[in-house]
Amino acid sequence: MLQRLLIIIFLLGSYCTASAQTGLIKIKGIVQDSVKKTPLGYVTVVIKDAADKAVKSTLTTDNGSFEINNLKPGAYKISIAYVGFNAKIIPVKEASGTVDLGTIKLSASSNQLKEVSVVAAKVIVKREVDRIAYDVKADPESTVLSVLDMLRKVPMLSVDAQDNIKLKGSGNYKILINNKESSLVAKNPSDVFKAMPAANIEKIEVITTPPAKYDAEGLAGIINITTKKNVDQGYNGSINVRENVVYGPGINVNATLKKGKFGASGYAGIGNQTARTNPYDNLQTFTKDNSTLTQNGSTTNGGYYSYGSVELSYEIDTLNLLTSSIELNKGRFKQASDQVTTQSSSLGDVAQTYHLTNNGVGYWNGIDLALNYQLGFKKDKNRLLTLSYKPFSWIMFIRLKS
Repeated sequence: MLQRLLIIIFLLGSYCTASAQTGLIKIKGIVQDSVKKTPLGYVTVVIKDAADKAVKSTLTTDNGSFEINNLKPGAYKISIAYVGFNAKIIPVKEASGTVDLGTIKLSASSNQLKEVSVVAAKVIVKREVDRIAYDVKADPESTVLSVLDMLRKVPMLSVDAQDNIKLKGSGNYKILINNKESSLVAKNPSDVFKAMPAANIEKIEVITTPPAKYDAEGLAGIINITTKKNVDQGYNGSINVRENVVYGPGINVNATLKKGKFGASGYAGIGNQTARTNPYDNLQTFTKDNSTLTQNGSTTNGGYYSYGSVELSYEIDTLNLLTSSIELNKGRFKQASDQVTTQSSSLGDVAQTYHLTNNGVGYWNGIDLALNYQLGFKKDKNRLLTLSYKPFSWIMFIRLKS
């Protein structure tokens, strides 16, 4: 009797879950230049609910198309913004199922800032001659996603199933933190970005034309991540705790302080990636004699990591700023593999077999110290001259195998 009751409860729960999933809606469309009739890529599309609160956002692809899934049924406003074009709001009343907005045409504008203020939607992506900047603060999902999740949304960047970060499909790039090289991301940037909440970040830049000093490295580009620094008078802080079935538990702490001309900001985090075992098998057949080579095995990875950064600042005046910073990071990861290889004849007789086992432990520790001077300009507040001195930068890797 109890078994039947459990089965009924399970079936009802499955039905409710399926019903909830099928009740979600999808909104899609294509954004186009109204004059040239050409698609517009990297256009900001923000979905707002009836209370005018941003729910989700996305960017159009190179062919101008966009698609936002898993929205609850209801009324929405679709805000569309793009630099140099008039922004547009499209109301959607009581949406359900798939809502196809068709072709949305934007007209050029000479007063983009006014249009953006009307729709209260910031342009998330800005394109310059040598880079693309993704405004993380303007993304409504930045409060709940990690930095690694946010990188998946940045144009020209991708993250594969193994959490490897790629720039235009290449792994040959450099990551900078606040325009400086950092040991924080020298070893395993994906592990750090998994634990770091996107709320720590101001913007992510993809520099497609690296400075001349990087020419010898033949880089595909540079990823520059700018962390939050500017704070108002007083102090504030936040704690972010997560639990993930793949990445394991993690915690991140942020704090800022401003008193007069003095300021301090920092963040720190720890994480423990639970050891996961991934099995694999491979079969090769040789046509010459129909013999086979079979490989069966598994790989196991897991470990812990920690990181932290503190920056102190002093405002000499409105145009001159002195800062000093320290970054620390360390980690320990275990890697193990177990593989059995068997070679057999066409009749199935085993010709040879061998068993290969590897166990390894990797450690790393890193520290960075830096002093910076920043000069602003009265005529153009967006222009800054920064001089940096890095008296100390050290990172150590140790890998043990057995």
